[in-house]
Amino acid sequence: MTAKVGRVDHPVVAVNDLKTTRAQYQKLGFVVPPSGKHQEWGTENLCIMFADDYLEIRGIGDPEKFLAGVDKFLAKGEGLYSVAFNAKSADESYKAGIESALGIEPPKHLNRKLVLEDKVLDLHFRTVMLDHSLFPGLTHANLCEHLTADTLRQPGWLDHPNGVQAFGRLVGVVSDFDAAEDAYNSLLGAENVRRETDRIWLNFGEGADVELITPVEAEQRGDANPARGDAYLASATLLVKNIDETAKVFSANGIRFEPVADGTLRVDPADACGAHLYFKQD
Repeated sequence: MTAKVGRVDHPVVAVNDLKTTRAQYQKLGFVVPPSGKHQEWGTENLCIMFADDYLEIRGIGDPEKFLAGVDKFLAKGEGLYSVAFNAKSADESYKAGIESALGIEPPKHLNRKLVLEDKVLDLHFRTVMLDHSLFPGLTHANLCEHLTADTLRQPGWLDHPNGVQAFGRLVGVVSDFDAAEDAYNSLLGAENVRRETDRIWLNFGEGADVELITPVEAEQRGDANPARGDAYLASATLLVKNIDETAKVFSANGIRFEPVADGTLRVDPADACGAHLYFKQD
């Protein structure tokens, strides 16, 4: 039994200032819609949409409300903060998690209002919070059922000048591979977890996969962040139409980047509001 966890729905970057961040991610070549507000929480966000997943950039709007740990995360700096996995049915995921004796909370409704020039988008979700022990290497994680998926993506929002199409991979750091393997076997099922000598792969059948690596490997890649402890979300790779065109957008907008293995481009985290982002030819 597992918690019926679906594909990677949306990674989350936590930032201090959404206005500044929106301008910066536009320089990175993304179409960035206006910010929206979670009605039940004290958080506000920007959502950069792709066809089957998206990037959420989250900040604090009302510090007196529930913040889902964003405030504690930001105390140590901006960057990749969380992953939301898709749930076709929050109720079924919760029931399966309880039957599997997993640490899982009942589904809760979440409403996000987004004011556009010609209308207001009234978006609704159901979220399922997971016990922290179930997702080592991802910092924070939850399940998300979309109740208004038909209005989540608006015309023009997928036409990014940098050519990004989707997420390809998330990378997390773990120090205890035995504990991580056990946790993900429980959450995802052993058939979706593959352990190698120096890494663990998580497969969801579609969308981005997850690679869990050692702190040493993270240091070698330039993605280590010891301030986050011994287990945290380290980087994300986005897939693009044409990597040469992506590089031209970065150069034109003054984005600092460098080529790494296989022609992949690594953006300076300072130019991505603390997030370690890679752009790779799809």
